[in-house]
Formats: sequence, C-alpha cells, structure tokens
Amino acid sequence: MSAVMDERYSRKVALRHERLYGHGYQGPGSEAVFDRLAARLDLRQGLSVLDVGSGLGGDCLRLAEKFGVAVVGLDAAPDMTGICLERYRNSPIKGVTFTTGDVRTTALLEPASFDVVWTRDCGAFWSEQEKADIWGRLHQALRPDGQVLITDYCKGPAESTEFDNIMDAWGQHMMLPSRYIEILTAAGFTDIVLSDRTEDLLNSMLEGRELLLTQKELFMQDLSSAEYDNLLDRWNKKIGFARDGLLVWTVLAARRP
Repeated sequence: MSAVMDERYSRKVALRHERLYGHGYQGPGSEAVFDRLAARLDLRQGLSVLDVGSGLGGDCLRLAEKFGVAVVGLDAAPDMTGICLERYRNSPIKGVTFTTGDVRTTALLEPASFDVVWTRDCGAFWSEQEKADIWGRLHQALRPDGQVLITDYCKGPAESTEFDNIMDAWGQHMMLPSRYIEILTAAGFTDIVLSDRTEDLLNSMLEGRELLLTQKELFMQDLSSAEYDNLLDRWNKKIGFARDGLLVWTVLAARRP
C-alpha cells in the first residue's frame, strides 16, 4: 500500500473511524443501509461471496448471519485483517474467513471461484487503469450468472479545483459514475444498475460529526488537539463536498452472464 493508505488503514485510525461509522465499518454502516444494498442481489444460503476491501468485517458478518452465505473477506491492510481475526474468534457467526491480500495480485481469484463479489468504498483508491484491470480479474473469478455489488466514491457533476486537489492528496481517484459503467461493461458485466445514494453517505457523515462534537473528550483520549481539529476538518470537508454535488456515493449492481 502507499504511505497514505498505510496511515489511513492503520489500527489506530481504523478504530477511530469506526467510532464515527459504527461497529465493523469504515463507511456508512447502519443496518438500514446494509439491507438496502443486500436487497439489490439474490443472496441465498450456499452462495460464496468475496468481500473486496472487507475492512473491519461488518458486512462479512452480516452477510453470513442474514443469508447463510460463505464469505471471504479480503483486505490489503494487515491491521484490518488482524482486528477481524481477533473479533471473529469470539463470534457465534460461522462461515467467514478473513485474509490479507491485494486484489490485484491475490491467488484467491481463481477462475469461477465465487458467486458474488461485494465491495464497499475501496475502488476510489484504484486508478482508472487499475479499476479496469481489477474488474477484469473479478469477472473471471465469478461463476456464470455471478453477481456484483459495489459502493464507491465518485466525482459529481460540479467542478472544483479544491476538491480535485484534496482527493489527490487523500490518494483517491475520482471519476464520473458513467465511467464506472463503461469499465464494468468493457470487463464483460451486464445488467448494470446504478444508483446515487449520496443521501446515505451524507446522513452517516452528519451522524459522525455529531459524535465528534458531543463526545470530544472521548476522542481526545487518543488524539492531540491538532489531530482532533484535522479529523473534524476532514469530516466537514466531506460533508460540504457531498452537499455541493462534488462527491457522489455511487451504488452499482451487475452480473456476469
């Protein structure tokens, strides 16, 4: 991973962001949001799911518990996988495996080895060419009639040099949602359905900011004043970008024919 990614997904930062998004999550993690996403797929007992960028494992556990699917959580951050393994040892939920690896190179992606690819919010860290290459690999890893669920941060219709510069500094590669459809189509996916769910992202970030403000003393237990101010500033910037139409939280569902 890059230095930006190493820091962003270190144990300390991941657990801090989990306080803002909810247990097991690094992005919108309410059960209502999960249920709306899961409803876009035909999930049923016996299917095998690959969660790419599984983070702190929130979706992996919900998928296994609610639908009886077997889930492999793949994440490039060793700290993330470590936390999941620590927690899962004490979980009554069965059928989940966590592993550290890079989707670009992992040997997990054998041909026709999964029924579902599920990925939440990690694609923004891949360049446009990496997205094309990765979705080509994932297409091959799916069985015929395999399903895909993606959430990701995309560029909205508005223009802002400040937004572009900040996304570059954060290591995120923004593109229009329509370009995502083109990449998935070129990789061989069909039945692609795109939805703008920025409302869910905005609601989650507003709840997180409220926690930052009302539980400041708790956050200050492991943050300096400068770190706290930087975290609050980052949250305010993301809220502003979403409200101004610069940042779009995109949901896509697709199939491998």
